[in-house]
Amino acid sequence: MEFATIANSSVNNQKQKKHIFNITSKLGTLTHCVFTLLFLYLDQSNLVLLNIASIFIWLSTFKCNQNHRHDLSAIIISLEVLIHAVIATSILGAESGFQYYLWPLVLLVLAVPALSIKLSAVIALISMIVFGLLSVFCTTTLIPLKVSYSFLSLLNLAMASVPFIIIAAVARYLYENQYLAISRLAEKDDLTQLFSRRFGLRMMQYYIDQLNQHNQPFCIALADVDNFKQINDSLGHSTGDDVLVSIANYLSSTLRETDICSRWGGEEFLFILPNSDIALIEKRIEDMCFNMPKQVVISNWDTPISCSFGLIQVNQYEDLKTAFKRVDKLLYKAKNNGRCQVVSDHSKLLSKQNFLNTRTF
Repeated sequence: MEFATIANSSVNNQKQKKHIFNITSKLGTLTHCVFTLLFLYLDQSNLVLLNIASIFIWLSTFKCNQNHRHDLSAIIISLEVLIHAVIATSILGAESGFQYYLWPLVLLVLAVPALSIKLSAVIALISMIVFGLLSVFCTTTLIPLKVSYSFLSLLNLAMASVPFIIIAAVARYLYENQYLAISRLAEKDDLTQLFSRRFGLRMMQYYIDQLNQHNQPFCIALADVDNFKQINDSLGHSTGDDVLVSIANYLSSTLRETDICSRWGGEEFLFILPNSDIALIEKRIEDMCFNMPKQVVISNWDTPISCSFGLIQVNQYEDLKTAFKRVDKLLYKAKNNGRCQVVSDHSKLLSKQNFLNTRTF
């Protein structure tokens, strides 16, 4: 049920993104239809041909949106707006106002997460540089159209403002709804003060989407406290709770700011390790595992307190349920191999016996 709920949330995000880009595509196509008629009236054949070509380009973005290729749609839109602004402003001059359309473009690429932050920032920066250059250096005025310039400037200002306002309003709406949704999911576990299982699921799906869209690698690890039932049976549930709190504090102290640790179940913990290759992260998890018996100690209990870990790097286009099954399988392999160890799908198994031979508690 939880996997289905989080997957549905991801689908809803895709639908929202598709909705924004469909609105943008409709506005862009309609705008260029208006331009085509306007330039026919003004007898500007070159600009008529330019806008007919633009209409077909904008129509192609509908196909991209239908196939959930919002990244490709954003790139096509960016190139078309930039090229159209440069050509139209170069011919008619900055006084005509065709450079104004670069502003809603900047808002679109920055506010709607279709492209990586780096690429979005580059496109936005280029757009602003082009806007400045066009405004300063394109001083051309076509004498036959001089009486039309005030109308053109006001028309372009109005038409550029409409998508700007719509994109800003939709982006704010989505932000507020996502913020409220995440706030509800981000409740901390009452006992350990780690993130809740539900929040962990949501973040797993988020990073799966980032991996699929932008190829940003991440790993997940699942840990289970070894022999926890014996602690509860021998010392009582209150002491068992104290052990879980101590383990949670230890685990939290070993994480980077970008890492996420949630209490997955009774004595299970889920780690989400973004922007990490498994070759780099595996040593950290092993150190976390091996140092735990030294750091988590309780009175009246001589057996070292430890955890077993399963660790994977999530594969591109692997869904949340499949990824969790893989890491859960490796965790149980660690348990069956003798506990207190890390089992990864990318490395040689490190047995508990090797650990005991090289370390002392």
